[in-house]
Amino acid sequence: MNIKQKLGYMFIGCLFTIAGYIIASLGGDTSHAQQGDQVIDKIVCRELEVVDKAGKRVVSIGATEKGGGMVVFNTAEEVVVEIGVGEHGGIMEVLNNAGKGGVGIITGEHGGGIKIGNKNKKIVVDIGSTEDGSGDIRTYKGGLPNR
Repeated sequence: MNIKQKLGYMFIGCLFTIAGYIIASLGGDTSHAQQGDQVIDKIVCRELEVVDKAGKRVVSIGATEKGGGMVVFNTAEEVVVEIGVGEHGGIMEVLNNAGKGGVGIITGEHGGGIKIGNKNKKIVVDIGSTEDGSGDIRTYKGGLPNR
């Protein structure tokens, strides 16, 4: 194949590409990612991660074998909010911006409970239901290790 034939085939290929672009443009709506205000009715995925401009995780939402959950991270990518479903029920935990002391609400086989932690990640107040169906409030000086 000589140079004239090669140029001829390249020219025909370019014409096909341009014609395809023009036909597609005239044919209707085209999608442009992240251009203007768009509403997407439904996104189906197993995990969704939102990052900031620096690429650090800010929010992570995902499916697990036992349910699903959502985690919010601080600027150091430490967990500060966690909401999820586990084997025995649900959990919601909100920590301070350093990822330490906070409040946790959980459900378990005997009912629900609230745990309050200090800045050292140790439980200082534990409110919950007991096996016999009654309630229980406990406070701990210095705190228990977080379970």
